Amino acid sequence: MKMFIWAALVLLAPSCAWAAADAKSCVLKATKALPKVAGLRVNKSAVRPMPAVQLANWQGQSKPIIVDLDTDAPSASERYSYICASSPAGTAFVQRILN
Repeated sequence: MKMFIWAALVLLAPSCAWAAADAKSCVLKATKALPKVAGLRVNKSAVRPMPAVQLANWQGQSKPIIVDLDTDAPSASERYSYICASSPAGTAFVQRILN
């Protein structure tokens, strides 16, 4: 059992370390890209991998992730989703996607 857990951690560690650093910069960049609405606040943020169907058509150099931001505003609650990829310089690029 211990060997299985260790093997799983070794296999997942590089992707988790990569995703953790990128996820933080992607969430920050996506939050800055939210519409400027008075009283809009982020309740929850989450990252997930890009769906395989869309990833098959991806032509960028880095593997993108999806950032979901659950927000509340005086008028309504809404989820904003952004695709995020890092540039060769290491900066995050975000673009809103519609669900």
